[in-house]
Amino acid sequence: MDALSEVLRLARFTAGVTLDATARAPWCVSVSATPAMARAHLVIEGECLLKTGTSEAIALKTGELALLPRGDAHLIGSSLDADARSLSTLVKTPVAGELVPIRIGGDGAPTRWIALSASIERHLAEPLIASLPDVMRVDLHNAPALYWLTDALGLTLSASAAPPVGATAERSRLAELVIIEAISRYVYWLPPGGRGWIAGLNDRYVGRALALVHGRPSEPWTVERLGRQVGLSRSALADHFSEVMGEPIFAFLTRWRLLMAAEYLLTTTRRVESIAHDAGYESAGAFSAAFRRAFGKPPSIWRKRRRVRTA
Repeated sequence: MDALSEVLRLARFTAGVTLDATARAPWCVSVSATPAMARAHLVIEGECLLKTGTSEAIALKTGELALLPRGDAHLIGSSLDADARSLSTLVKTPVAGELVPIRIGGDGAPTRWIALSASIERHLAEPLIASLPDVMRVDLHNAPALYWLTDALGLTLSASAAPPVGATAERSRLAELVIIEAISRYVYWLPPGGRGWIAGLNDRYVGRALALVHGRPSEPWTVERLGRQVGLSRSALADHFSEVMGEPIFAFLTRWRLLMAAEYLLTTTRRVESIAHDAGYESAGAFSAAFRRAFGKPPSIWRKRRRVRTA
């Protein structure tokens, strides 16, 4: 499995459709900051503008998606100077599984856009989220997931029809596919010579090494062993990984193992000593010290979050 798929799987990535709207100019919608949730906007027909903070407005055209991976506050509309309505006031609870389309704005040019939301365990998704821009714009023309989602939203109830079976689950899966396709295209279209985790996914050798490290972090990896797996010598892989990623391979592996350890503390009842061993530490004391440096608190305090989750 590739590194992106591993991170999304381990971090329990999920998504859903928040809003299906047809808006006529002039219109503007404000979206509050949601640090625990990513936001995305997909333009099905027409065009609009999107702006975060003091940055320049971004133009979105038919077939384009904008992803805000850190859930920054933003405006979206035909004119960002128009009176803004809050997204929260527009969202309606689905009726019998059917998402009710809404209409807003004036009597000008129409735009149909779909608002998506996504959640993910942020400490496990840190390599991905840290590598993405504040706003990731991607052209999704000819993406099957785009057409599947549009078709699913186009199905409406007739007066005699039964409620759509599994409609909410279907929209959620399609929303996930749309966002994954957008990230994949963003990675694929990056120019060569970049640095960081996203650039590493696009590299023949680093991408393979990342897939192995993400998929099997507790294995006793050595640079030589990883090199054999990806087709490079020990020294060539070490140099190339550092050049692309901006850090040595074992610095990255250590950080990923600590991220996995943080997840095991939250989701299992395994002893700290066992988790420390999988993270590559010979003693619980050394592991606790490294964990505190990475997360600002010892494993015992971090594990208390599990009780809050369960409650």
